Amino acid sequence: MEEKEEKLEFLKREEIQTMQKDLAQLREVEAQKERERISNLAVGQETKKPQVPENLPVDQTSTEKTEVEEETSVNLIPQRDQKPSFFNKKTLIRAGIALIFILLAGFSFWFFALRNRPPKEVILPKEETPNVNATTTATTTSETPGISETEALTPLITERIINWGYYIPNATRTIDTIIIHSTYNMLGGDLYDIEKVIQQLQTYKVAVHLLINRTGIIFRLVPDEYAAYHAGTGKMPDGSRKNIINNFSIGIELIYTKTDSPNEAQYQSLAQIVKYLKQKYNIASENILAAYQISPGRKDDPWGFNWDYFNSLIER
Repeated sequence: MEEKEEKLEFLKREEIQTMQKDLAQLREVEAQKERERISNLAVGQETKKPQVPENLPVDQTSTEKTEVEEETSVNLIPQRDQKPSFFNKKTLIRAGIALIFILLAGFSFWFFALRNRPPKEVILPKEETPNVNATTTATTTSETPGISETEALTPLITERIINWGYYIPNATRTIDTIIIHSTYNMLGGDLYDIEKVIQQLQTYKVAVHLLINRTGIIFRLVPDEYAAYHAGTGKMPDGSRKNIINNFSIGIELIYTKTDSPNEAQYQSLAQIVKYLKQKYNIASENILAAYQISPGRKDDPWGFNWDYFNSLIER
């Protein structure tokens, strides 16, 4: 009886051990399946990550990974269509207003500066032409039918217009006076160099309408219609019209030194141009004046001028 019980006890133990082994095997199988599932999930996630070149440095690889991840995250966010901001509209409006102001400023500059700008200086060759004025006499209307006396007396004038030393009046000038000056080159070199004389005038921002060189050639520096700065603060011999002689006068300059006098060619050319201006503007003989007559004590030119001889040439 005891032996039978021992066998039953032994069988129970064997059965329990077999069950334990079976449970252990089942647990091991379940654990293996779980590990395989986790492994498959990990492999799937790795395939979705962006690939990074293996040959990059360690720090560059990490930077590239970060940029790719950021691009991936940004691309996942839906982008909205960007509309022009209010700032851009405001910028366009400001640019339009600025353009309008620039156009207005340009028009104002043209109207007030360029429109009334004096004519450009005409540079002529320095070679002097033969003295035609000194040998040409006035032709009267009786000798040339169909030509007026003023046209017949018109002298030959070389245009040498400058762009300083005068202003353009708003209204037509009334010319009733002629002022005669004299000057010479004080810059060194030829005392009668006309280019140096003109350079002196530019230095002091003054001008005369007409300039007669030593060979009698008449150069026009300023048109008659413009008021040249040649009389300064002068006044008429009777004391009237002080400081305004430029407004109604024409200035004529002769080139010679203080120790010289006008030569015959200069007297002839001066007489011819003065007779022409007298006829054209109806200027009285008493208004043909020397610079020293309108600025006594300040001016002493024209130097060595023979007024009796000059007047005889005008009356001839």
